[in-house]
Amino acid sequence: MTYLKTFFHLFMTISFFLMILGCSENKWTPIYQGEDTLTFKHYLGIPDSSVNVQGIKKDSLGNYTEGLGYNDPLNVFTIDTLDQENVIRISGEVIGGLILKDSLANYHLKLKFKWGDLKWKWMEGRPKDGGILYHQGKVRHELQIHEGDVGSYWAKNVILDIPATSTTAIPKAIKKAKPYLEHLVSTLKDTMLLFDENGGLHHFEGKNEWQIVIANPYNEKPHGEWNTLELICWRNHAVHMINGEVNLVVLNSFYRNGSELEPLISGRLTLQSEGAVVYFKDIVYRKLEKTPEVLSKYLE
Repeated sequence: MTYLKTFFHLFMTISFFLMILGCSENKWTPIYQGEDTLTFKHYLGIPDSSVNVQGIKKDSLGNYTEGLGYNDPLNVFTIDTLDQENVIRISGEVIGGLILKDSLANYHLKLKFKWGDLKWKWMEGRPKDGGILYHQGKVRHELQIHEGDVGSYWAKNVILDIPATSTTAIPKAIKKAKPYLEHLVSTLKDTMLLFDENGGLHHFEGKNEWQIVIANPYNEKPHGEWNTLELICWRNHAVHMINGEVNLVVLNSFYRNGSELEPLISGRLTLQSEGAVVYFKDIVYRKLEKTPEVLSKYLE
């Protein structure tokens, strides 16, 4: 009888600790959930000449010659109220970023976003734009938030593999943006790479040019509705998800640190300001302690 009681207590103790460990791994930590003020750091680049900013130098052609840095005189990053709840509003008037975390690794991020109605003069003719930069430091990954093309991958100088196939079925959003960007982005072509979970691995050598893979499937909700974005980062791999569907996978990412190759496993987490109003809410993350199931088949 004593033996049974001892075994029972041991069993309950082990079960309790396993439950605690399980809860800890699955616990969501808030980053932003409706607070009244923004406490995140930010940075802003050089404004377009069409933007009116006092106290910033211009050259003889009327172009600004310096960025705004850590100043935000235009209120690019603010709190707004939509449907009686606080949300983050990124105006997009100046290129920049709102830094959610200085350094993060092995995590599952979840947030909601939707487009506003305003697009700035310097973005006329192009789809609305934004993005999530992750593992940002000397280099970075980008989960593209591009109206009609959410979840695509854009980066420079990163060595990595992405399951992909070539396609000529370029999304309308990219075709629409191409005339405005092709002088800056030589890799915007008539044939591009499309994420294909069953495709072969396309290897990027980490060149100093835009490495682009189009997200697949396209799963963005109609304008005015909230979309759920998820970003799963494990070691030097990542998964992009929109509204519950995987639409891109990043594998085996490295960067050059002098003469050495370093795995790209951590860095800043940043929301981009890129020419249009975007709203964000319900931003949470949880730490990962083991390989996420969604990545397992790619790492076998």
